[in-house]
Amino acid sequence: MEETCAVRAEPLLLVRINASGGLILRMGAINRCLKHPLARDTPVCLLAVLGGPHSGKTFLLNHLLQGLPGLASGEGSWPRGAGSGQGFRWGANGLSRGIWMWSHPFLLGKEGRKVAVFLVDTGDVMSPELSRETRTRLCALTSMLSSYQILTASQELKDTDLEHLETFVHVAEVMGRHYGMVPIQHLDLLVHDSSHPSKAWQGHMGDVIQKSSGKYPKVQGLLQGRRARCYLLPAPGRRWASRGHGSSGDTDDDAGRLRAYVADVLSAAPQHAKSRCPGYWSEGRPAARGDRRLLTGQQLAQEVKNLSGWMGRTGPSCASPDEMAAQLHDLRTVEAAKKEFEEYVRQQDAATKRIFSALRVLPDTMRNLLSAQKDTLLARHGATLLCTGREQTLEALEAELQAEAKAFMDAYTVRFCGHLAAVGGAVGAGLMGLAGGVVGAGMAAAALAAEAGMVAAGAAVGATGAAVVGGGVGAGLAATVGCMEKEEDERVQEGDREPLLQEE
Repeated sequence: MEETCAVRAEPLLLVRINASGGLILRMGAINRCLKHPLARDTPVCLLAVLGGPHSGKTFLLNHLLQGLPGLASGEGSWPRGAGSGQGFRWGANGLSRGIWMWSHPFLLGKEGRKVAVFLVDTGDVMSPELSRETRTRLCALTSMLSSYQILTASQELKDTDLEHLETFVHVAEVMGRHYGMVPIQHLDLLVHDSSHPSKAWQGHMGDVIQKSSGKYPKVQGLLQGRRARCYLLPAPGRRWASRGHGSSGDTDDDAGRLRAYVADVLSAAPQHAKSRCPGYWSEGRPAARGDRRLLTGQQLAQEVKNLSGWMGRTGPSCASPDEMAAQLHDLRTVEAAKKEFEEYVRQQDAATKRIFSALRVLPDTMRNLLSAQKDTLLARHGATLLCTGREQTLEALEAELQAEAKAFMDAYTVRFCGHLAAVGGAVGAGLMGLAGGVVGAGMAAAALAAEAGMVAAGAAVGATGAAVVGGGVGAGLAATVGCMEKEEDERVQEGDREPLLQEE
């Protein structure tokens, strides 16, 4: 607990938008939050508030922040002086350019099933001033860094709000399919306006759902399901103005409705810890303790890092959810091809561990097997790529597969020569005696270079050596010599004069 109090809690900038509209992910800040001692090995819920300028977003974050300490401590009481606390400062321009998170998590929930709750300010994710590509990428990062979203609006939900929400839901679904996470676990639509009574607001929401059916089908589907709720709260301006001019009854009613909503959100937060979907495509990744579908802070930090790595590699065309989906599909395709080739290499390695199994497969033969497998994978997976620039993607994939094949072939050739030397020693002292001066020097490179001489000598010994070594090996000795001599000549011609065996 001492570690949790050593650093002052404050809002931290996780994703910064630079002057040119590019995004800068600050992994140090993300790790400080998500790897906090209270969150590192604990399931996390991220309460993210979305909204445009003057929508009451920061006003709500302030009140959520004021209500959290009491619930986390078990007191459950609303702090005195609500509205004067520090944190996400209401109206502060310094908290607008990027995605922010409160650095200190709050443990909520029953004993043994605690969830670390974070507050997230999504900043400019819905700003019309940003390019479509920047907004799309911000939506992707926001969907990763949230599990309970609250969309705030002033007076009514406008077409721009619905358009941005449609994009966010679409991107969240794309991200969910790729990373195996529930796309929208829970969403509140929160309108700050005191002019509509609750019943009229419910009717208004029906109109919004009807209006969204053609233009915003994903929003309509979300609002008609059980993952979304609608609320009407007093506008922030009226709330503060009522202190001096409104009646005390109105002020109490407004404050009571706001506190009731905040309490409702915070009590429901532990039920919405960041979760994976069943049937996640990469089940090999580490799972959280207890319920394997719940992500801990440390696991979520790794997923954010993975997302950042992908964003750093993607081309300039990512201005829509569909383009993002195509890029993620191609990324998954490339990863599948690499894993398949890696597994094939592993199988070849395991099958040639034993000395006589290895000697049945000459280095040239193994090289041809790997090349054929590489070509098969490139043809099969390349046909499923969706993005433009397919040739460049295949060239990069081929280079990676070739590098892995070369690394294996270097080790395989050394192992093959070692097995061959061992078999040559078993033929008899006569064979080793012919190359004894070289082997006795104890130099690995010289021993391998002398392998050709050993093989040739073995053939000259006569039928005795051939009978001991075996027909399969004896038939391939001459080919092996030629293969090794050719490979050595190629290394010298390319200027690679390093020894074949090196100490680590």
